[in-house]
Amino acid sequence: MKSIIVYYSLEGNCKLISNTIAAAIHCDVLELKLKKPVPVKGPMKFITGGRSAMRKASPELATTIPDLSDYELIIVGAPVWAGTFAPAIRTFASKAHVENKKMAFFTCCASGPTEKCIKDMKAVFEGNTVLSDISFVNPSTKDTEKCIDKAKIWAQQFIS
Repeated sequence: MKSIIVYYSLEGNCKLISNTIAAAIHCDVLELKLKKPVPVKGPMKFITGGRSAMRKASPELATTIPDLSDYELIIVGAPVWAGTFAPAIRTFASKAHVENKKMAFFTCCASGPTEKCIKDMKAVFEGNTVLSDISFVNPSTKDTEKCIDKAKIWAQQFIS
C-alpha cells in the first residue's frame, strides 16, 4: 500500500514519530512548514500557537502540497495545541482535498487527554476511512525509547 506521512512539528516530537513510522513501513514523508513560523520559545509560542489553534486559523504554508492521488494511506501527525491540532494541519486539509482515502492520525502532547484533538482531526478529514489513531506524550524528551517502540508497533498494522 503506497503511504505517506504528513506532519507538522514545532519542537521535534512529531518529527521523531514521523521518521520512526516512515522507517518502519518505508513510506514517504511530507513535513509541513509555515511561511511565518510560530516562535519555538517563550510565551509567544503559547500565545501565537494557542490563539491560532482556538481560532481555527489556516496559516500559509511554505511547503508545496504534492498530488496525493496515488497514495492509499495518509498518516497525519500533529502536536496538540489548546486541545486541538496545530493549524498547519487545517491548511493542509483545505489545500490537499483528501477524499476516499485510508487515514491514520497521531498526536504529540505535553500531557492531558487528546481525544478532542483526534476527533477534530477526523472531522477535518471527513469522507475518509480512519484506520487508527494514537497519542504520544513528549516523545523526544520523555521515555523516548518507549515512544519509538510504541510507534513502530503501531505502524506495523499498515504493512500489507
